[in-house]
Amino acid sequence: METTQLKSIETYAKEQSTKLGLHSWPHVKRVLRLCKQISKLEKDHVNSDVLETAALLHDVAKHLEKENALDHGNIGADMAENFLNSIRFPKENTKSVCHAIRVHTHGEEPHSTEAKILHDADFLDKMGAVGIATVFIKACLANTTIEEIVRLWKEKPEKSFVGRHILWLKKPHFYTGSAKSLAKKRNKIAAAFFEQLEKEIKLKDF
Repeated sequence: METTQLKSIETYAKEQSTKLGLHSWPHVKRVLRLCKQISKLEKDHVNSDVLETAALLHDVAKHLEKENALDHGNIGADMAENFLNSIRFPKENTKSVCHAIRVHTHGEEPHSTEAKILHDADFLDKMGAVGIATVFIKACLANTTIEEIVRLWKEKPEKSFVGRHILWLKKPHFYTGSAKSLAKKRNKIAAAFFEQLEKEIKLKDF
């Protein structure tokens, strides 16, 4: 990929992502790092230009989803296609990037290695200590109390802003072996954390 194209992609991705809030762009950078790491561990051939571009652009429409209750995967793919065409990104790679963005929100199954890795990297960033921290960021945005979070963890989480993330923590879904392995390591902290949190709330730790 040309350096000028990469810089343009990064600039556009950051401009769109930060419309959602300060936490959004750091998430994109973490997903990009996870994509690179997973691609090193997977045996399948990976088009790094496609994977890294998809990682940078995967949440460009997230702020629109929040405002209009739309699927940011579908809209983001359309936005990415228009933008990549404007900077003369290779058409075949553009098609692959858009597929990866479109399916990362679980609307349809990914059929390329790059799409599977992006899905898994995005999901991994919902796991472990980062995942727990994100639950509480979302809880603040949704005016959800700590006690309510504990209840959602213990019971079947409803499809609320916070509940969906807790469900991801409890029932993750991955396509690559390396992501599944890392998720198991990361998520050991979740059950222990919420158990201790409940003890402290109910003063059972005395």
